[in-house]
Amino acid sequence: MSLDYDLTLVAGHRQALLSRTLESFARDVFPNFPIRRVIANIDRFMGDDAEGGRCEALIRRHFPDALIFRPETPDFASAVIRVWAATTAPRVLHLEDDWVALEPFGPDRIEPLFEPDVGAVTFMCKNKHTRGLPHQTARRIGKKRGKVISDVLVNAFSTSPGVFDGKFLRDAAWRMEPGLDPEKQFYRRTNPFLEEHALPRRCMFLRGTVRRDLVADIGLQARADVGLVKLYENGASVWRRADAAPES
Repeated sequence: MSLDYDLTLVAGHRQALLSRTLESFARDVFPNFPIRRVIANIDRFMGDDAEGGRCEALIRRHFPDALIFRPETPDFASAVIRVWAATTAPRVLHLEDDWVALEPFGPDRIEPLFEPDVGAVTFMCKNKHTRGLPHQTARRIGKKRGKVISDVLVNAFSTSPGVFDGKFLRDAAWRMEPGLDPEKQFYRRTNPFLEEHALPRRCMFLRGTVRRDLVADIGLQARADVGLVKLYENGASVWRRADAAPES
């Protein structure tokens, strides 16, 4: 029996990037999924309100009945919480506005990966490190008086493009803290309540069939073109001018 999917999309006021993302996924991915509802959040990030309006129009061109949030105050985690909490389907295809698909794919390759302990399937991309494992992990180092006393791998999850078990995702949204990086609070010891939920579960990698990567990040170059770098500070991701600090 096939499962229905909701589609969630987190975007900024970045029309050119969003256009490329939607064009790519509309060609190679969306037609392969039984999408029930579309929920999007457009934050006031990078562009002006007029560009935000054009982004909303782009989404509605593909999905006329989409539920679209346009909050006054931008916050990455709040955007993720908002769209995830609004879902109802047993599976959720989650996207951001700065990725392209590198080949067609659909549920037939994803569903077999959902074993009982799997909460999500993340699409392989250049910046993911497998450490020789089929699922995503993060290195956790414990120190005492400056000395390393533990060095272990813990399960990690990603908010880059992927598919989530719907219940796992909605429970994660309930536990997630606004203001913190939505991805890193799954495993960086900034949100123990979310870690309690997530660490026992795995996030599986889905690789491409003709190359390792299944999706590509087009946001890195776009940020570099306007002189921005993404930094991780005090549990949150922030964007600053490139001359303020090196790329993390």
